Amino acid sequence: MSNVAIQKPINATMTISKAGIDHISKDEGFSAMPYDDIAGNCTVGIGILLSYSPCTEKQKKTRYDLAKLNATFHDRLEEAQKYVRFYVRETELGQAQFDSLTSFVFNTGVGNARGVLALANKGEHKLVAEEMNRFVYITQKSKDGKPSKKQYSNGLANRRKREIVPFQAQP
Repeated sequence: MSNVAIQKPINATMTISKAGIDHISKDEGFSAMPYDDIAGNCTVGIGILLSYSPCTEKQKKTRYDLAKLNATFHDRLEEAQKYVRFYVRETELGQAQFDSLTSFVFNTGVGNARGVLALANKGEHKLVAEEMNRFVYITQKSKDGKPSKKQYSNGLANRRKREIVPFQAQP
């Protein structure tokens, strides 16, 4: 047997802070009734996407159970954290950086966040901030529900301004 210890990835035990959860909750807002988000997607709870299309009238009249919405929110938070821990294994993150990356993944999805996570993994903090700032547009939909054009979102821009702060400070 080898005496070599298996080392956990640097950020393996990190979890989002209460402040991080509060920021995501504030950015996403809350509704127990489905609504169309700024991109025209049917959403409920704290940023829980139901579909990539507008809510139907039936959906808009459906009240969701608060406990189930809260559980789903925490499941999505855990999923976002899992991706941050998986993709950022070589550079140690501070708590604010972990919170910001978790917020970013929660909002954009891991597919859109992979480039940012790769830069964070390399410790390229300035480039992390620049890349995050590209995600300030929503894709408008035409009347038939198909993507039509991108539109600048003040809400997303404000969210990104908060999320990049930990990557602008020098370690």
